[in-house]
Amino acid sequence: MGRRLPDRRLSGQRAFDLAYAATTAAATVAGALGHRRAAGLTKPLPMLLLVAQAAAGARERDALDNAGLAGALAFSMAGDRLMLLEEFETEPVAKDRYLRLGATLFAGAQLSYTATMWRAGARPSAKQLLPRVGVLAESAAVLARHRPALLPVLGTYGNTLATMSATASAMSAPQPRLRIGGLTFLLSDLAIINRRHLVTDPRLRMAGEAWVLASYFAAQYLLVGGLSERLRRR
Repeated sequence: MGRRLPDRRLSGQRAFDLAYAATTAAATVAGALGHRRAAGLTKPLPMLLLVAQAAAGARERDALDNAGLAGALAFSMAGDRLMLLEEFETEPVAKDRYLRLGATLFAGAQLSYTATMWRAGARPSAKQLLPRVGVLAESAAVLARHRPALLPVLGTYGNTLATMSATASAMSAPQPRLRIGGLTFLLSDLAIINRRHLVTDPRLRMAGEAWVLASYFAAQYLLVGGLSERLRRR
């Protein structure tokens, strides 16, 4: 009897992991191939699984921690929708509008993650923050050359992303899960700007989009799963 509950939890986690891997693969393939309808149907699925995972453990966390996780997930899913619209939009003004709105929503997600980790005791150092800001300066330079009007919004978003990534690295546990999640999120977003403005070969662009989607979903899995585990221990 004493081993049933852990065994059941382990089995449930394995089923969740398989479902998450399958939906991530479907969303990645659909997005990389540029199938708008398929991408629209599959892209929300991995995040919906994370919502279900977070909701299942809500009673083991306090209200503010639940609010932080809910905010990160809600802002992310709304941002996903805007970025999907931006990806398939052909009119430049509308494309820029979707990108601004998407970045603003994802800034909300990064701030939600950061606030939740701060409450859990994470205090990022300059040594952790500054290299991340430096890495994102490359994408800022690309934007300044190709789409300077977007720089104020996307530059601000980049700072929230760098802060979240540094704060994830400063968490005491579970590591290296949160550190990898924060870094993967940063590298995923870095690839978006480079893919769209520096890559012209169709096959490389397809591979770039596959990386963006797969790494994004991996980052969300690590962050939500890691925080859910950490906050239950408090």
